[in-house]
Amino acid sequence: MYPTRRTSLDSALSRRALLGGLSALGLATAVGCRSAAEEADKGGAGGETAKPVRGGTLVTTVNAPPVPAAYFTGRPGNIFWCRNVLETLLLIDTDGKSQPLLATSWSLSNGNKTFTAKLREGVTFHSGRPFTADDVVFSLERNIAGDGLASLNGAMKGWQVKATGRHEVTITSPRPLQETVHSILDATPIIDRESQKGLEDGSKVVGTGPFVWSGYQAGTQITMKRNASYWADGLPYLDSIEITVIADSTAQLAALRSNRVQIANGLSVQDAKTIVDDKTFHLDLNKGLVYGMGLTVDQAPFDNVDVRRAVGYAINRERINKQVMGGLATTASLPWGKDATGYPADLAGTYTYDPDRARQLIKSAGATGARFRMALHNLPIPRQIYEIIARDLSDVGLKPSPLELSIADFEPRRAAGKLGPAFLTWTAVGDMPPALMLDALPELRPAKNAEHYTDKEYQRLAQALIDSPDENATKSRLRSLSQKLLDDAFFLPYSVSPSTSVSVGSLRGVVTGRYGRTMRAAYLAK
Repeated sequence: MYPTRRTSLDSALSRRALLGGLSALGLATAVGCRSAAEEADKGGAGGETAKPVRGGTLVTTVNAPPVPAAYFTGRPGNIFWCRNVLETLLLIDTDGKSQPLLATSWSLSNGNKTFTAKLREGVTFHSGRPFTADDVVFSLERNIAGDGLASLNGAMKGWQVKATGRHEVTITSPRPLQETVHSILDATPIIDRESQKGLEDGSKVVGTGPFVWSGYQAGTQITMKRNASYWADGLPYLDSIEITVIADSTAQLAALRSNRVQIANGLSVQDAKTIVDDKTFHLDLNKGLVYGMGLTVDQAPFDNVDVRRAVGYAINRERINKQVMGGLATTASLPWGKDATGYPADLAGTYTYDPDRARQLIKSAGATGARFRMALHNLPIPRQIYEIIARDLSDVGLKPSPLELSIADFEPRRAAGKLGPAFLTWTAVGDMPPALMLDALPELRPAKNAEHYTDKEYQRLAQALIDSPDENATKSRLRSLSQKLLDDAFFLPYSVSPSTSVSVGSLRGVVTGRYGRTMRAAYLAK
């Protein structure tokens, strides 16, 4: 669920605004907004050139258990292992451009409905079996079928995937692919068809990546060893990677300070602020977390659209940004990233903080005093957000109470639309094209969404955006869909925020993608 693609943040946050926000947090001196290329060669507070060092064990920590079965989607516990054991055809870089991994080149044809990829030769799985086009076909077909907790398979409906050569794959689609195919391939690791069942439970995880899965204790620890037969000459540099689960932010902080771990994901902004004041540590920002509130439209009090709109006006987005996100988020009434094709900037501020208006709408709807449960993840950031939103809603006459759920419990209920009247979500889709977000974000799906919203006009507008043949059509269709989303207020975004990781200054060469960090060129400088 965490996004792991480092960006320049130019689209969501100008560098001046970023540094200003970090200065307010006391972070500016330690932050380096480094590109993937820069990371491979530079490090430390002064950005000095460093020669890669071979050997050593990188110890990482995450705040949620790894889920091997969730290989086709993002999970907080998966960001340090998935892209190091399993590789994708391509990786979308910090500038939003696709860089080759298991594919070496690609092209679109037939009105952008046919995508052909040339595959890298000489690659083997960790078992020693050669990688071929059949493995790509198998992996994409398993994604389409919904294996691995796939979250983008709706956007792959109607795809035909064929091996058109031993090292060539062709995808044909009933819809244009220019807005979606690269993001889908960036999110689809190539899995070993001979050991898929072992991947489901973590008993046997085989890929083509720079590290080999070598040990697993469910819910607590993963170990990976260097792949001596990796296709990229000289890589990886590290001998091994260990992943430990530390759920508490304060405990993660202590582990970093004592050098028991070298990179941590899941610290609160407050704890990150404490440690990155020290130039020994870096704060890594990765754009893309969309935070929002889903309102189930056939359950009281949110079966009344005026009550849903009232919630939009009641939420103090700037307070959430300041107190929880450290001022680093973009606050908006729309879920799309600002760099989306045709982003309707004039609609983004539709739901401004206006408690008087919210109070009046609730009173007119006869909903004053309405009680309801609000589901949320039982993690620190969602809890902090809940406290602010619950206070906001209480101020305008509603009476929420929390329903805290683990990720393992929350996500299946979310997918099935069984979270109750209201719920808080966060999803790694902020830098996806809107046409793909309509499938990746359960709250926005035209059919079978998390809020039981079945409006035919919304479905028509969503499908029109998905079917857009070119940029001009995308612009007008995104605007129409955005207005409908705002009018019916079944999903209320309040923040598009970077996720944060903190790493020691000696860790260099980490490259981030949307669903994980690859350590293929990472090393620990002396």
